[in-house]
Amino acid sequence: MTRRERRLMWTAIIVGAVLVVLGVYQASTWSFAFGWFAYAPLSDTTFHPRIPNFWVPPALIGVGATLVGLGGGFLLGRRRG
Repeated sequence: MTRRERRLMWTAIIVGAVLVVLGVYQASTWSFAFGWFAYAPLSDTTFHPRIPNFWVPPALIGVGATLVGLGGGFLLGRRRG
């Protein structure tokens, strides 16, 4: 394995670990907004909190775990010689 390949795999492992940590952090800071209001809304629109961001933490965790697994498997499973 060349030095460049080894550096690339370590970079993939580090980036993957950072993505996993970010995904876990973002998933742990979710707050659900629900309940009744004491007044009528001023417009006819409905507020939907964080619906587009629902898949972001699982996606970060999945991509990060994949990078860590691929990088680690490539480093550990590569033959020397």
